[in-house]
Amino acid sequence: MTGTTATPTATTTSRSGGLTRRVKRLLFAAAVAAFGWFVVTFLFFPNLSVIDAVLRSDHGSVGQVASRLIDSGRVVGAVRDTLVIAVISTVTANVVGIAQVFFLEAFAIRGRGFLTVAYAVPLVFGSIAAVTGYAMVYGENGLITRTLQAVIPGLPDDWFSGMGAVIFVHTFTMTGYHFLFLRPAIRRVDFSMVEAARSLGMRPLPALFRVVLPVLKPTILASVLMAFISTLTSFAAPTILGGAELTMIAPMIQSLSGLGRMDMAALLGLLLGAATTVLLVWALRQERRSGAVMSSKTPRPFEPIRLRGRGTKFLAYGAAYLLAIVNLAPLVVTALLSLAPVEAIRRGEISPELTVEHYVRMLTNPTAYEPLVNSLTLAVLAIPLALVIGTVAAHLSYRSRRRFVGDVIQLTMFLPYFLPGILVALGFLIAFGAGSALVGGQVLVGTYWILPLAYTVLLLPVVSRFVTATYAGLDPSLDDAARSLGASPTRRFLTVILPALTPVLLQVAALGFNDTLSEYTVSVMLYNINNKPLGVTLGTLAAEQDPNLVGLTTAYVVTITALSIVVVLFADRMALRASRRGVGRR
Repeated sequence: MTGTTATPTATTTSRSGGLTRRVKRLLFAAAVAAFGWFVVTFLFFPNLSVIDAVLRSDHGSVGQVASRLIDSGRVVGAVRDTLVIAVISTVTANVVGIAQVFFLEAFAIRGRGFLTVAYAVPLVFGSIAAVTGYAMVYGENGLITRTLQAVIPGLPDDWFSGMGAVIFVHTFTMTGYHFLFLRPAIRRVDFSMVEAARSLGMRPLPALFRVVLPVLKPTILASVLMAFISTLTSFAAPTILGGAELTMIAPMIQSLSGLGRMDMAALLGLLLGAATTVLLVWALRQERRSGAVMSSKTPRPFEPIRLRGRGTKFLAYGAAYLLAIVNLAPLVVTALLSLAPVEAIRRGEISPELTVEHYVRMLTNPTAYEPLVNSLTLAVLAIPLALVIGTVAAHLSYRSRRRFVGDVIQLTMFLPYFLPGILVALGFLIAFGAGSALVGGQVLVGTYWILPLAYTVLLLPVVSRFVTATYAGLDPSLDDAARSLGASPTRRFLTVILPALTPVLLQVAALGFNDTLSEYTVSVMLYNINNKPLGVTLGTLAAEQDPNLVGLTTAYVVTITALSIVVVLFADRMALRASRRGVGRR
């Protein structure tokens, strides 16, 4: 009798469990389908649309489109100027970047804390904010300009423009790669190699350069290539500081698309994308070589070399602190101008009377605070979406039983990494400038949602790369133990995998916030009146150089920089707490 009464309960439980499994499978299938739709619609379709714009041009064949590009004096001039600026900027940026790293890590120089802060400025003061800061300091009404004109009366107001200005800005804003990657590489160098060279009679400095530099060659080469790619695809600096005569490839693509020559813009963008892809593949290979070289054990940590001789010390300290001052000057002067009255700004002076009127205007005037609110909203929309999609991609790649499938997923997520931002924006313009079945027949260009979707695409490579690396470092035995205890895949993900991913997700979110808050290249191509972000507003204000608006402009720049620092520090602290909780659970 007892067995008879228990049977319906067991049957009900079995049916309930089967129903639950079917629901979970349906939800999983829906998630995979949504992921696939996003990839096809916003990663593949825009790039295929760029290729299609070249192959099916209304103005002739591919050869004819290429011929028109070659025959255009402005296009040829843009390519020439881009190559010249890229080569010179790469040399100067790497000389400055390597020198800064050696002053921090290779030589025993006092004031290391101050130098570290100064050399780290490009990490939080970049893109359109940095270009605007340099324009405020060295531009027509800049403090440096007014000071120089007092000494050199004939100096024109627009002296800081053209190729020289662009190269100068590139030189001091593209040293972040060296700060992030070359410093750890020096620390991992076996100092006994330097001592062995010195024991053979070699002086300290020659021993340092002959022994250390060859070991650092892969990392240096990777930094060189990344700096070259950044200058090759530069957009904000030439647009704002280039003047009437100078243009580069990225601004030229925008000009061609604005003239309705999408075919010429697409072909020029594809050529730029091909060049950056080749260089990035080479840079990634050098990065792997660097990892292989540095993976060996270090018997003795690297020790900074003490400088001897007054002349050597004078040159080293002079160069180290001069580079620090040049790095800090735009940010410090911008901060002071943001607190200066309008009358003092017009005179190009730093007034002892400080005011917060520019910040009050930024926070209370709807026209002034709307760009800031737009950028914050766009970041809040794009970052969670990028985190979800990047995590799903990493999870599918990690769980895939076929290595080929996992590699395809990762390469797909890396697609925006190999393409310049201007090409991503151009692809969105072409793909979604007309109704498409992939988005329900809607035209996305001119709508609010095109910018957060484009931002999401730009963030995917960073999210995917770091999350995938975290997956690769997970201990499989933890997941196996949870499975043996009967935990479902969802529960295993929430209790085992997600706590391990949380620190990385927080830090990636901080990086994404900084990137999107002042994003300019894609924004200036895709924005509309409903979502005009702060980066576009800054670009407009910096180009106009209106003394009445300099205070508001500098307040924007300081706010962006302060928010970037706060978000990075907050994310770092939260990530540390999350990692400690994860260790505690284990």
